[in-house]
Order: sequence, then structure tokens, then C-alpha cells
Amino acid sequence: MDEVHAKGGKIFIQLMYVGRISHPDNLPSHKKAIAPSAIAPKEKMFTLTGMQDIPVPKAIQTEDIPTIIDEYRHAASLAIEAGADGVEIHGVNVYLIHCMCRKRSVFTRY
Repeated sequence: MDEVHAKGGKIFIQLMYVGRISHPDNLPSHKKAIAPSAIAPKEKMFTLTGMQDIPVPKAIQTEDIPTIIDEYRHAASLAIEAGADGVEIHGVNVYLIHCMCRKRSVFTRY
């Protein structure tokens, strides 16, 4: 980052909450993904043990929202601490924010 800054450049880091297109084996916590509904995509995902079906995600609950906000806040503070000039919340292409804003994504396949 120092070389970019030394040449007058800026670094922004994208933060995203993946939604249901995730696999517990690809997360340090091994938790299920949180999504608008508990409907598994009919897709496979690469993991360290090979391609696996994406499992049924946990349907988001109102009480999950403060935790998700805190996770974004924590990730943003780590990015700034690491030297980033700012962060951008990535909220399209079936990530959680995008899913929550679309009428169809709650109960249908993407």
C-alpha cells in the first residue's frame, strides 16, 4: 500500500456479505451462510475437498441484522487500520444486500 500511496494513489477495499452462495468449508468459522430464506441454490461450489453442493443457508432473522452491521463495521476498521483509504460495500450480484432488496430473490433461485 505504501508504494501506491507514495505515487498519489488511493486504495479502496470492497466488503461483501456473500448471502446463500457460500459454503461453510470456505469460511474460517465454518458457519452456514445467512440468506433471505432457507433455500439452497442448486449449485456446487469449490472447496478444499473439491466440488460440493451448497448447503441450505440460515434464513436471516431481524436479530441477525445488528451482528451483520457490526461485522461490516469491524471489517471496515481493519481495512483502514491496514492502510486502505476507504471501503466500499459491494451489494450486487446476489450478495446479501442485493438479495434483501429484490422482491424475487427471497423465495426463488437466482
